[in-house]
Parts: sequence; structure tokens; C-alpha cells
Amino acid sequence: MTRRELGCVIEPFFSAASFDGDTGRIIQKVADRMVEVGELADLKVENQRGYSAMPSRWIKLQENIAVLLGTTATETHRFSPFHTNQFLRRFHPSDKIIADLSRIGVSEQSFEDWLGKPEWKQFVNPSQEIVSLEGLLDLYINRLDTEGSPLSLNTTNILAVDHRPGDFFGSKLKPKNSRWVSCNQLDEGIYVGAQLGQNENHWIPLLIRIQNDACRSLELHFRNDATANIDLRNWLLIALGVRNQQKEVIILDHEASKLQCTFPIPLGIQKILYLIGEPTEKWQQYVVVNTVLTGSLLSRCIPEIRVQ
Repeated sequence: MTRRELGCVIEPFFSAASFDGDTGRIIQKVADRMVEVGELADLKVENQRGYSAMPSRWIKLQENIAVLLGTTATETHRFSPFHTNQFLRRFHPSDKIIADLSRIGVSEQSFEDWLGKPEWKQFVNPSQEIVSLEGLLDLYINRLDTEGSPLSLNTTNILAVDHRPGDFFGSKLKPKNSRWVSCNQLDEGIYVGAQLGQNENHWIPLLIRIQNDACRSLELHFRNDATANIDLRNWLLIALGVRNQQKEVIILDHEASKLQCTFPIPLGIQKILYLIGEPTEKWQQYVVVNTVLTGSLLSRCIPEIRVQ
């Protein structure tokens, strides 16, 4: 089914509900999230972007929490959402429900199998035998030192992310009182950053070395994919936190059942959070079904970050 066909099917329901927002954007946003977690497959249909069904399966997150993925109908059981924006079917995996799912051909998939290999490994050639996130950082530091361009500390079109995990991250457009700072404010070391591109909304991800009069910068490029370039920068930020013994921070609010990422998370972490919870209107914040479970999963899958 193409995006256009999907919109033609769903948009009448929005109209019937007197919804006057951007239905196309909402449909695309939800469909992209469904692709991210494995509910749908992303594919080309007659040179158009489209979607197809994925095999149905269920994933146990904890003894009392599981997620059903795929398009299998479950008339026998109605799974109640814990959040108004929830579209994934999360449920208590009782013996009866598991037996009923098995009867209609839905089997269990392990969380590890669903997650797959660490997402940062896409940035590494298998022949390089890099086995850790810090190894990825070393690879790009070597490129920085051999291929990087000279950098003036007084340049005004480059900003870097200071090593202050947990502090207000801010944005490049409004860097005041945030972790985005001018290069001349930094101590010697390695940083991620960004260079102003074609306009104020276009910034090129960088890796930066601050070192006396030998400062350098390297543009981060991967397969000519802007999203992947930013994802690479975000993984390198996490790796720098490990190298500096100041890990990037995710904060759990057990009372509100919310999670706040204090840095821009890579897609690999976003995928886990989409499975467990729902994004709120606030930057990098999620409502989760269980904060203890979420903290445990994140600490196990991404030990390079600090969950508190």
C-alpha cells in the first residue's frame, strides 16, 4: 500500500471526527513509528514510498508486560491502552493469551532478536572489527586527525557541544545558557559540534579537536544521508561521555511515569522507547508503561549511558 492509498483509507475517519489538522503529517508520523518498531515494513511501490504488513509476533518486556507487533486481529482479547496516543498493543502475557496467540500463528520473538545488532555498527565496515562504541570514536578521531580541516577558535559559524551531561542541551539557534558553545570557550579535547550550512536551519554535524594552535574539524558524512549524519554525531556524543567518564544522562520520573533524555538520542535508543512508551509534546520526553522496566532495559542495552 502506498502512502497515498493509506491516506485515502484513513483520512475520511479524521473528517468524520471533524478534525481540521494536518492529517497527512499525522498519518505519516504514526506509520513511520510503526516501521521503526516492526509493525510495518517500509518499501517502494511503483516508485512511491509505501508499507506492507510484517509477520505478527509478541515480545516479552518483563514478566507482566509484553507487546504484540504485526497486523493480526485479536478479537478474543481487547488490550487496553495506558496512554491516549498509544497504538501498540501492550498486554499482560497470561498463559491464556499466549495460548490464544499461538493458536492463530503468533509466536514469541525475543527482545534481543527484535533489537538486533547495535545500531552504531552501521557506521563501521565489518572488516574493521570494531567491537565497541569507543572503537567507533577512535575510528573517527583518526579520520579527524588525518582528514580534518584546520579550525580557528574564533570562527563564528561553528558551535560545539560542551561536556556537561545532564545540563540543559538547548539548540544551535538559541545557544545561550546551553551546552552549545563557541569553540573558544572549550578546554582542549574532542567534541561533537556543527557548522552553519546554507541557512540558519541547516547545520552540518562535526567532530572537533581543540588543541592549542592545532585545532581541526571533520564533517560527519555517511552515505549522503542527513539523518544518518546526525545519528552518527549522537552516537559519538555518547562515546565521548564514556571516554571522559561523564556519561550522557537519561532521567526517570517514577511518580509521573515519564522519562527525560537530556541529549539528542540516536535512532537505536528511540526504537526502544517507542516499544515501551509514547513521546510527549516535550523535547525527548516519553511516557512509559513502567519506569523501572525502562531503566533496566536501557541500562542493559545501552550501557554507555547513565539512567538515573
